[in-house]
Amino acid sequence: MFDDEPDDDEDSLPTRELHRIAGGACHDCRTPFTAKEAVWSIALGFKNAPRCLNCLCRRLGREETDLRTSLTEYVHRRECYLRAWREAETMDAKDQQPRVSHTPEGNNSEADTLPSGSQPTEVEWDAGDLGCGDLVMQLRIRLKNLPAGSVFRVTATDPAAPEDIPAWCRLTGHTLLTAAHPLYTIRRRED
Repeated sequence: MFDDEPDDDEDSLPTRELHRIAGGACHDCRTPFTAKEAVWSIALGFKNAPRCLNCLCRRLGREETDLRTSLTEYVHRRECYLRAWREAETMDAKDQQPRVSHTPEGNNSEADTLPSGSQPTEVEWDAGDLGCGDLVMQLRIRLKNLPAGSVFRVTATDPAAPEDIPAWCRLTGHTLLTAAHPLYTIRRRED
């Protein structure tokens, strides 16, 4: 089930492959995958068609918690994968920094997205496995109470979140800054 590559040098194959595919989109659902998901894909032999955890689970017929645990334990037992995993943790931490979206007019300055005199807020919320209706209702309520331009980070483990959250953002006018299931970053729209 796992791709066993030799641990031959400091610049191991899993780390090289991680750098090659990092920042890509899932082969199946086309949502961006995290660097950790890239390491899992490499370990499973999907380095040329990497997938997000949700699609790995679907493809392998495994439960998310079970597969996540198995893969994490596996990469921690192999030094070459562990190096790649540590690199992935660093990459994912950098990717969780707020990104500024580009507008059609080319206006991509964070200051330009905020109303004058308003201070943006950064808020995090763990939605757990809340599903479609409950998830978007809570997003609406929570974002409504934030100043325009605020950054809202949500962790949503529901399998439909990769489809629901981007669609909800398009419908409501909020900007989806990052989407790497289960982590999403949203910038609140101006009123």
